[in-house]
Amino acid sequence: MSSANQQKPRLGEREAALPYSGERFVFTRTSAESSGEVLAFEFFVEPRGGVPMKHCHAGQREHFRCLRGELTVTIGEQTRTLRPGEELVLEPGTVHSLFNAGEEELQCAVEYRPAGRNEAWFRLMSGFAWKYGREMGTLDIAPFLGDVDLYVHGPPRWLQRLLFAGLLKPLALLLGRRKRALAAASEAYGRPFAW
Repeated sequence: MSSANQQKPRLGEREAALPYSGERFVFTRTSAESSGEVLAFEFFVEPRGGVPMKHCHAGQREHFRCLRGELTVTIGEQTRTLRPGEELVLEPGTVHSLFNAGEEELQCAVEYRPAGRNEAWFRLMSGFAWKYGREMGTLDIAPFLGDVDLYVHGPPRWLQRLLFAGLLKPLALLLGRRKRALAAASEAYGRPFAW
């Protein structure tokens, strides 16, 4: 373990955290526990944190139930705020972003159906942030993004697949970015992390 990380506690087996965006995930039902049917987690977001990038999950339905605070969701050009007790379902392919515009920590119960690779994706990003203290860069995510079924708003999906799978993934593999990200997650969780 690097000297900078010797004082940091490892990440818990049922959690992931992205300090750069103020997000924390506590897994309540994992992909393995549900045979891939669902990934369920408590989603915590610090004030002014969240996922500001508009994106979509092409093959997954997302269900949000606000437990505490306020979740601001932008869907296309419309904005909706969920308060405790309110729910929102995003069908596959719905372009959205998430943000905590409130003054207190946000807590939501979230389900992704089917689970897909999102649990591993959250853990991978979390391990990288734990190790390097920053968000994964474009070449860091390139070896994994095609497995997550996640697309940013804007460029056509076919172009994103071509760019990441056809161009950036081979370069990232050549540069050892996949091994580096997996090693960071392994170190953060204290066990081998396989993709």
